[in-house]
Amino acid sequence: MKLKQLKVRPKKILESSPCVVEMGALFECWATSGIDDKRCQTVAKSLQECMAKPGRKTKQQNTINYHLARLSKHL
Repeated sequence: MKLKQLKVRPKKILESSPCVVEMGALFECWATSGIDDKRCQTVAKSLQECMAKPGRKTKQQNTINYHLARLSKHL
């Protein structure tokens, strides 16, 4: 069996948002205390600080296609 070109699609990895914990804490505070409660302001402040941080997006390179192309000469 001889293959001229072989490609593998990389798996799609779902990344979670970095501020999910703070958002969950804010929703929990709103559910227990109410939206206009003063106690939820600290939690809301921490969510705002988290959202203000620049997000890091790192693309993971999958090298399997490179190796398959390199090894296809030997098939």
